[in-house]
Amino acid sequence: AGHPKPRVFSYNVVFEPGASQEDVLHFSGIKRLIEMAVEGFSTTAFCYGQTGSGKTHTLTGPPGLFEKNPDPYSDDHGLVFRSFMYLFELLKQRSDFHFILKASFLEIYNEKVIDLLNIGTARKPLAVRWSKKSRGFFVENLFTVDCEELDDLLAVLEEGMRNRSVGRHNMNDYSSRSHTILTVHITSEQQMGEDGVFISKQGKINFVDLAGSEMTKKTQSEGKTLEEANNINKSLMVLGYCIASLSDSRKKGGHIPYRDSKLTKLLADSLAGNGVTLMIACISPARSNVSETINTLRYAARAKKIRTKPIVVMDPREALILSLKREVNALQNENDHLRAAINFAQEKPPGTASSDPEASNFMQGRLVLKTPPTVQLEKLAEMEGQELAELVRHYVTENEALRRENAELFTTREIVFRDQELVCRENERLLKKLEDVNSVCCRSPIIPARPTYSAEMMNMSANGELESTNIWVNP
Repeated sequence: AGHPKPRVFSYNVVFEPGASQEDVLHFSGIKRLIEMAVEGFSTTAFCYGQTGSGKTHTLTGPPGLFEKNPDPYSDDHGLVFRSFMYLFELLKQRSDFHFILKASFLEIYNEKVIDLLNIGTARKPLAVRWSKKSRGFFVENLFTVDCEELDDLLAVLEEGMRNRSVGRHNMNDYSSRSHTILTVHITSEQQMGEDGVFISKQGKINFVDLAGSEMTKKTQSEGKTLEEANNINKSLMVLGYCIASLSDSRKKGGHIPYRDSKLTKLLADSLAGNGVTLMIACISPARSNVSETINTLRYAARAKKIRTKPIVVMDPREALILSLKREVNALQNENDHLRAAINFAQEKPPGTASSDPEASNFMQGRLVLKTPPTVQLEKLAEMEGQELAELVRHYVTENEALRRENAELFTTREIVFRDQELVCRENERLLKKLEDVNSVCCRSPIIPARPTYSAEMMNMSANGELESTNIWVNP
């Protein structure tokens, strides 16, 4: 009777303590995230959990890995290093595309945005502003690096890791004192058809290493460390409010407090915008941390209910060009079909029924009048006045009928255009309602390939290649 009721949480994949960094790369869903970024989507991967739970280790590896020249073949490298390797493998496979890579690295320290690639002597904070064009927040004057080779991306990672803020307290000797966001922008260009038009897509992937939530009684922080802990906890609390609001189906279209923190401003599009997000929840197995573990599991379960609406990011002008090209091709195909139907109907012998129903319907709707007889010019002089008047009457009748038909067609066209405009407005209204519903009541779009790994692990275990399974997959 004294035992507490067990709490059950459901996730896509669970990694046991013995899982390797390579296991996390293959079965967390990060590979699919990178593939979507190459295809032009905006994607984000972030680690969430208490201090000392392994967030930085999961993303970048153990402490001190980047203090000296890191071994590229080390098993300790985290998701970021391995993701860069996988990214360049994908780019090599797509030889019909031209890719341009740019990277930036920033940290949010005491609610100030610091550029880790261009720190300077004063660590001058950068401003976070709202963009009307992209309908999102951005960091003004953030330094970006062109990355033509894999070594360029790795240099960005190494430089940022050396410059980020790290401190020490009772629970962690290498505690991250700031949130960091490493962004890789991927622009792909491809020629469409033989007319020389190039279409570009702007994908990106954000790697977000959140500072851990801290209980000051346990960490015994004071002075500068205490101020850092308070700012960290404040931003994580706002992030928790945002996740809770987005996952609550009762708050349809309600206020989401993105503006209450620099962190949530920069993650707003990732949480409920047009991107795809992967959350890795890191927890501690220690009994003394059970309350923080429960909180992390609760937030992860809530985040799993959030569903975004991912779209491929393109330049508006190029997107319009692509749309118009598709429309032109469709109209050309339709015109070819109508010409073929008309020619087929005209070439049929008199008295023979048309086998093409579309051509038959078209001709019945168009040729409703009896065409006046064709008369050669030299015979007009030989015709009597009554015959000539009858011929003129035929032509006048047909001309009047054609004028009426043209007027009706113009009127019909105006009605169709007006109805189409009303339908478009109604569609926009319904799409907005659908976005509001989807933003609060559906699950995460990231679903890793689940049965494949389970079967592979079972085969490896049966063959003696694996002593124990370190990943549990939710069927």
